[in-house]
Amino acid sequence: MARLVELEPTKFVRFLADLWTQRNWQTNVQPRGEGRYLVQGQRGDGAKGMMLVLPTAEGTVEMDHVRGFVAHAKKRQIDVISIATQGEFTDEVRGFSTKHDVTLLDLDTLGETVEDEELEETVKQYTDGDVYETAEVEFGLPFDLPEPVANAVSSLPLDSIRARLSGNSGDSDVSLRDRLPSSLEDLKSGSPPSVRVVVVAVLLLVLALGSVAALGPVVDGLGTQVGQRGVSVSAVSSAPSSSADLVARWNTQTTDSVAIGNDSYTAPEGTQFVVVALNVSANGSSPGSLPSSSLVLESDSVRYGYQPLTNKSGFANGGLFAPNESERVWTVFSVPENTTTGTLLVSDSNGDTVAFVHDETVSAEPTDSA
Repeated sequence: MARLVELEPTKFVRFLADLWTQRNWQTNVQPRGEGRYLVQGQRGDGAKGMMLVLPTAEGTVEMDHVRGFVAHAKKRQIDVISIATQGEFTDEVRGFSTKHDVTLLDLDTLGETVEDEELEETVKQYTDGDVYETAEVEFGLPFDLPEPVANAVSSLPLDSIRARLSGNSGDSDVSLRDRLPSSLEDLKSGSPPSVRVVVVAVLLLVLALGSVAALGPVVDGLGTQVGQRGVSVSAVSSAPSSSADLVARWNTQTTDSVAIGNDSYTAPEGTQFVVVALNVSANGSSPGSLPSSSLVLESDSVRYGYQPLTNKSGFANGGLFAPNESERVWTVFSVPENTTTGTLLVSDSNGDTVAFVHDETVSAEPTDSA
């Protein structure tokens, strides 16, 4: 069973939002206090989703976390209700979720999803390259192998496998080569070096196929995610709507060019434009600040700042917004043409907190008047 590697709590939340955007959901992420986050989603067919996320690996999800959230989601007639954690669910929660049609997501369930849908590259955006937890096991066998198995293992061309791996480039090949047992006695020894579970799979494959030639070229085993035309965007709020300094209702479009008044602008070669339009208002009695330079679009661990357009700007008044008055602004990001997902963020340098709320009624067309 594949178990997803543990992620930093905030990266775990963004990873879950990314999974939804890849399923054609427009998503918003908002902190809910006490280490909890709420991911809200909406599909083009009108379906609504809501996910409660408790991202720490040390916690246990209890009924106190779940009961009120599910009641709120049912009242709002949410179609897809999920609860995710890197920790554990109590048996009571699991029984409650089955009764109320709530999907529970833990590292085991998410690992299976990633493996089944070949989403390893998505996970790697949030890690140093690891995707699944790798159990360290001792390769020693505390018993004698049955004679037919012992004969089969003895006939494995281990030296040939090690030599073949030596001819391939990359640290992972060297590591795998060095971890391979060199003889049957290594398999039976009580004190061999620790090896990764993947070595077991390699040896079983060779045993089943009976020849090192059957291994073929070394392949990383990762599928290529092919998305539809356009970038699916999610947004991560820095505070909930009730307490944020600014509330930004947003919508996006992906295009190769934009026309603003009598001027048109084409994305640089090898890139595409992501236009983000927002209706922004300040909470409370004081103006709020959100300059275009504070907005970033993150994809594949790269953060893209806004794309300046000659003599055009979608932000008036220097990014200042009056209390309780909604003002429409827009900005453009230039991202690689193979980009399929992105996350809208406010940079850490922005002093005011922002709550993003996706709104398909907001026109994503840039205009002279913003």
